[in-house]
This record gives sequence, C-alpha cells and structure tokens, in this order.
Amino acid sequence: MIRYKCTVSYVGRDYDGWQSQKLGISVQEKIEAVIRSITQEHNNIIASGRTDAGVNARAQVFQFDTERDMSERKWMGAINGYLPKDIHIMKVERVSRRFHARYCVRKKTYVYRINTGPYDVFTKDTACQCPIPLDTDRMIEASKYLIGTHDFTSLNSSSLKEYPDQVRTIESIDFDIQGDQIAIAFTGKGFLRYMVRMMTAQLIEAGRHRIEPADIETILQARSKTIARRNAPANGLTLEHVDYFDIAALSPDGMLREYLLSDVIPEGLTLKELEENIREKKMPMRYLFTTRHSQEPLGYFIYDGSEGKIFCRDEEARMIAENFREDLSDWFDENGFDRNTPVSIR
Repeated sequence: MIRYKCTVSYVGRDYDGWQSQKLGISVQEKIEAVIRSITQEHNNIIASGRTDAGVNARAQVFQFDTERDMSERKWMGAINGYLPKDIHIMKVERVSRRFHARYCVRKKTYVYRINTGPYDVFTKDTACQCPIPLDTDRMIEASKYLIGTHDFTSLNSSSLKEYPDQVRTIESIDFDIQGDQIAIAFTGKGFLRYMVRMMTAQLIEAGRHRIEPADIETILQARSKTIARRNAPANGLTLEHVDYFDIAALSPDGMLREYLLSDVIPEGLTLKELEENIREKKMPMRYLFTTRHSQEPLGYFIYDGSEGKIFCRDEEARMIAENFREDLSDWFDENGFDRNTPVSIR
C-alpha cells in the first residue's frame, strides 16, 4: 500500500463540516467519493482534525492509502477534475507509512478574519461581517491572557465526559490589522470544539468595551461551560496551516520523533536549532525516543553523518529500540543518506 499526503483548500459555506455524517454533506465524503471512483477501492481518508460547519480551510491536510501507484501530479489532477469548485487539492505528496495526518501534528494555525467596514459581498464567506468599531488595542491586551497553557473548559463546547482533560497550549496569537480588516492568527498544538471561535468572541467583547481584557483570566479560571456562551460566526474562521514533526522510526511500542515544545530540550540547545538541523539536514540530527502512545521519554537518537546512535533509558527501552532498525534504514534512504548506515543501541 502507498500512502499519500494531500493539502486541500475549501470554502465551508455549503458543508456541514469536514467529517462524514449521516445527515448533511461533508467535505470528507466529497473527497472520499472521488478517490474511491479513481482507485475502485474502499479508501478512507484521515485528516489533521475536524473543521465545523461553515469553517474554511486554506491548508487542511489528509492522508489516504491505496494500491494505485500514480505520480503526485496525476493524483492532484485526477482528484481536482471531479471535485466541486469550492474544494481544491493544492498538493499531493507520497509519504512514508510513518506519517500520520492526525498524530504527527506539531501545531496548527487558525486565522479568524473580521471585516469592521461596510458589508462586503466578496468576503462574506471568509470573514465575519461586523460593521462595529472595535478597539484593537484592548483586543490585543485581552489576547495575552489566552497565550500559554491553560484549562480552556470555559472557552470550548467539547463535553467534559468525552474530553475530561481540557488543558491546551496556545503558542501565539498574532494580529494583522489592515484598515477595516482584522486577522487574528491562533497557533497551538490542538484545539477543542469551537475553542478558537469562543476565544475570538471574547476578544470581540473586549474590543466592544463590554468586558475588560483582564476578565479573560477570570473566565478561564471559572472552568465553567456556562460563563461564556458566545461563539463567533463560523465563516470568519479558516484553518490556515498544519505543521508536522518528523518520525525517523516507529514500532508498536515506541518512536523516534522530533523534539516538541512540551519536551525537555537537551542542555545547551534550543528547539529552533533542533528543528533547523532536521529541516536542513545539518549534523548532528537529534530525535527524542518515546513510547508510542503516552509519549513517555525513553532516550534519544543522534545521527552525526556517519553513524546513528540510540541511547536508551533502560533494558526495556533497548529492546523496543531493536525494532527500529528497518525503519531507520528507510529513513536514511529517504533523506539521501546511506541506507546501510550503522546504528548502535546503547
């Protein structure tokens, strides 16, 4: 089986969200139907995450597996030839079976767009039409209370029964203000249902002088599903970008993956340096060795250009690492290195 990674853009106006469902029309089922008609297989696609009804995407990412071997360019043309005009495949890449569109996400960026000028028919599907003056200085001040790791129970609609842990990390919130147009970019590892839209609604409330910027902190601390019910309209939200971390090796019990923001970074190094070395293939390249599901650190992997070394926490970890050899050979080959590079396990 071959795995393909696809980047897709869509306007969410006429769809009941990304995910297939019994009632309504989803973006996922439109794309799946086209792929199945090409492959004559029962292909299921897996996306980086769901977008809700009416929400747009500039760069949603999904994967599918197939026996059909075609060039990336042919796949893109074949799928786009049958999709409606409001869904378009931007890129197709043949990827390793180690890649997973959902579980390998490093971070996502959602952008919420607001038009505070006269109603604009040309942006009505991609920007919230809000012809009310907004105090953007207050909105920026309020946004600072959302950055960092917090319990977002008060600012999402996911049930506590389904998601008892509602702690999430917002890496950054950036504003781009051009006249009447306001674009707010939220970047983080993961988001709960309606989370970005509910955060935006509170920033708008601050911009309208209905709440004080510091009230955001009070709302977060309340951890209540009833304290903040406002939800900004779906059409203003776009999934702008999905960033992935690389996995050098994968087994049922463990993985060698890039370091992430939540990890303990090796002394004397920065996360930016680690990421750049892997992206630019600068030596040494360092990966964290963790369990597959709980992401418990078990050691680390270093490739210095001539040899790979896996350092293990204990004997149990060393046994897990023995299963990485075949994947590491493939990883060396995929990155333009000698697939027969020696790997020691210590």
